[in-house]
Amino acid sequence: MTGLAVDGDSAPTAVGQSQATATATAASIRLDDIRCAYGGVQAVNGVSFEVPAGAFIGLIGPNGAGKTTLLDCISGFNRGYSGHVYLGGQDISRWAPHKIASKSLVRTFQTPRLFRGMTVMSNLMTAPPRQIGETIRGAIFGSWKDEEQKNLVHAREVAASFSLQRVLDNYCSELSGGQERIAELARTLMADCKAILLDEPFAGVSPANRVRLAEHLVRLWQELGVTIIMVEHRLEWIEQLCSSVQVMANGRILASGTMNELRKDRQVLEAYLGAAP
Repeated sequence: MTGLAVDGDSAPTAVGQSQATATATAASIRLDDIRCAYGGVQAVNGVSFEVPAGAFIGLIGPNGAGKTTLLDCISGFNRGYSGHVYLGGQDISRWAPHKIASKSLVRTFQTPRLFRGMTVMSNLMTAPPRQIGETIRGAIFGSWKDEEQKNLVHAREVAASFSLQRVLDNYCSELSGGQERIAELARTLMADCKAILLDEPFAGVSPANRVRLAEHLVRLWQELGVTIIMVEHRLEWIEQLCSSVQVMANGRILASGTMNELRKDRQVLEAYLGAAP
């Protein structure tokens, strides 16, 4: 079925379909009647669902369905919405992005937002929250030095786990598209994230780097227990990585289930193809 068929890239092996076991570091995400309009266009129209702590879910739908706008509402980049967002049971509705990030919910974007005039290592070092050197007292009395050394050690460990050692001293402007995606993902790990929102992470990434990126996502989910919501148009990756899928169309949740179930759903087929076969 065109649009819902799973083919194309060679898939990574052993990415698994089952929901990851939630750890003490994971956080649930609950959306309650989220609505957001741009002028007369209702981009998100009454979206409600819950992502259990430690789950990896996909969010799919045709272009203009409202997926990115929904991620913007969850992460605080769009605060002009009604309804409520809960992270681990705490109401974070309409919080500023930096305040939400301080609660360990972070996001990536369709185009990676790295500091391109800085090295990969410097980008990683910007991520740890609540750094002592950010305070006047810490900066004046030098208590930041020990913490910075610990962060440097941690950054090297994270870089090694993401196979970024060889480009740590490269400017981000020198990275390939796939390397940018992986560096952005590594930076989220430096932020001690409990939940992450991914907006088309496989876009513009070479086939080889897609496989590596998928492996890193699996590790974040299965080994570290991070809660993940992923928007992605490459449905082969949604099927292989996500334990369940939410389908959006015209700002609403149209259906939910596994990709296997959704291929048989008439409403989903109509949303993607214009008419069910």
